[in-house]
This record gives sequence, structure tokens and C-alpha cells, in this order.
Amino acid sequence: MEIPFAARGDEWNVVESLLPSGWEEQARILGAFQRARYVGCPGDVLRLILFHVMNDCGLRATVAQARAAGLMSVSQVALLKRLRTAGPWLRWLAMELCRGLRERPELPGKLRPRAVDSTTIQGPAAKGTDWRLHYTLDLLTMGCDWHELTDAHGAEGLERTPVRHGDVLIGDRNYFRAKGVRVVVGNGADVLVRMRWTHPKLVDDRGNEVSALSLARDLRVNTIGEWPVAIPGDGDSDIGARIITVRLPDEVAKLAVKRMLKNAARRQKSPDPRSTEAASFVMLFTTLPQDVLEASKVTDLYRYRWQVEIAFKRHKQLLKLGKLPHKDPRAAESWILAKLVVALLLETLCRRSAAVSPWGYEFDKLQMGKN
Repeated sequence: MEIPFAARGDEWNVVESLLPSGWEEQARILGAFQRARYVGCPGDVLRLILFHVMNDCGLRATVAQARAAGLMSVSQVALLKRLRTAGPWLRWLAMELCRGLRERPELPGKLRPRAVDSTTIQGPAAKGTDWRLHYTLDLLTMGCDWHELTDAHGAEGLERTPVRHGDVLIGDRNYFRAKGVRVVVGNGADVLVRMRWTHPKLVDDRGNEVSALSLARDLRVNTIGEWPVAIPGDGDSDIGARIITVRLPDEVAKLAVKRMLKNAARRQKSPDPRSTEAASFVMLFTTLPQDVLEASKVTDLYRYRWQVEIAFKRHKQLLKLGKLPHKDPRAAESWILAKLVVALLLETLCRRSAAVSPWGYEFDKLQMGKN
């Protein structure tokens, strides 16, 4: 008789305690667990899948190691079938783990900066992008509060990200599009994105079209340029914003230009002279009003965008997110989502451990109960 995982005296029950309410029922509803064959419950299915994705090995090695460890005796074909049917359930688990942080209440008027970015994932022997993981990092908690997994055609865009009043989405140059800005602002949030020398149409207070690079040319090092602009409405109202620009010191600018030329050479392209000139500046676009955040604080805030890059490196180096072992599309999607579930479980565990009270109750709830 096969002994259920949870009865083996280990701490799997700790992992199950971190899962969102209704996770077992959803396994049945979404088709990840339809009958007890080789596995006794949805928890066994999840544990076997997580064992596979974190073991950094193929299906054959996974089932052999699971059998040797006394966890379960299944064939690699059975494991592949479980992977192929678990995608919707794993997606639900990952999104529910994110939801608790995204809906966390904030103090009235307090901004919530969120770095938004995406990373690509390639399958075995792939020559290009197979999957794209869209991701936001709450910079107050350093935890992922939203993600979306798409195929290679899923383009980056601010409009993908769910927002609420007080959010500030911070993104790189790829995220500066008028459509995305309109969606975010229309939902009561703000944006802070870096600009290329070529960018969506912007106008000054007299309706004249302006260029960020033209405005920045006369700036000196260690000074911050700030200009009010607007995205003109096309049947909609204009969106007021600011261009905030900093000229880089000479040595830093030389490194930036060198890096830009190297990237252009790798793509076998000749850079536009304006691209070389723009590499000497940090040009930012933000809808945050001046009375909410002054220009110098805006530039300081943008620096934190790099935290999402660090999060991707952590996922790929520690959790091996970038080493996709499956060619089967459904199995590959489940494998990526299972990696995300592991990352989000770790974040949930860290958040809970940081909030442990020696008195046995949650301090946040005690504060909320005060009159």
C-alpha cells in the first residue's frame, strides 16, 4: 500500500499550510487530479511536480529518485501526463499566492512603487524565445505581487498589469507606450518609465511637440532637468506628465555609450547618432505630480527598478528557471508555473517568518483592532 506523502513524518504539511484556501478542490475542478491512481491526493501530485522541477533533472531521473527516496512509484509517462494536465491548477496556485500581497491594504495616500519587467525562457535547443514571464515586484516588500506567463508573442506592456489607486509602475524603455500609460492612469495609478530618444508624441503647455533629447542637450552634469508635458488625447483628454532628465558624468557616459555600441554590433546594426547621444542621459517620463514627488526623488525612485532584474537573476540562478527541460508545450508551461509556485511559497514563508510575534499573534491585526 502506498503511504501518502503527508504521513511520512516530514514537514510537507508546512508547505500545504502556505497554500491558498481551496487548493485541493481546485486541483479536481481544473483537472490536475481526477482519480487516485498511483497518487492518493492533490497534495501528492503537487509534491511530485515540485520534486521534479526543483531536482533539476529529467523525467526518468525524477521517477527513479522518487522511488529510491520512498516517495512514490510512478512511471515517467505517468509523470509527463501529470505535468501536461497540471498547468491550469499551477497557474491558479501562483496567481492566488500573488493575490494576497497585491491586495494588502496600505495607509491612505501612501504610494506603492512596483517594478515591472519581463524575462524570456528558452526550451532545449531553442534558437529564440519560447516563453515570456511578465512580472511585477512590490518594492516595499520585495515580493512578486503579479505575474503572467505568455508565449513569445506576448509583448511587454503596462496595460497587462493590474493596478489600483496609489500604485506607481516603474519600467524600462520598452514600457513607454501611450496606450499603456492611458490604461494605468485611467485606473488611478501612475507610471515612471525611462525614455528613448524616439518616444510617443509629447506636447508642451502650448501644444507644440517636444523631444526629450532636444530638451536635455543643454543640461550640465549634476543638474536635473524638468519639463511639464502631456500625451495628447486622440478623442480622449490629455495626460499630464513630466520629463525628468539627468546628464551622466563623463566616465559613466562613456561606459554607457560603449555598452550601447556593443549591443548594436551584436545585432549587426549601425546605431543612429541620436542613440549614441542619448546614452549620455537618463531620461524619465512620469505622471507623478510635482507636489507628490519632486524631481530628485523621482530619479532616486527609478534606481530601485533594478531590484526586479536581481529577482530574475535569483530565480534563474537559484531556482534554475531558465533551464527548461521539456519540449512538450503543456509540460513546459507546467514546469515554469511550478517553479513560480516554489518561488512564491518561499516569499510567503519569508513574509510570515518576518511577522512572527513572540506573543503568538500577528502585530498587524493587533494594530488594526485599536480604536
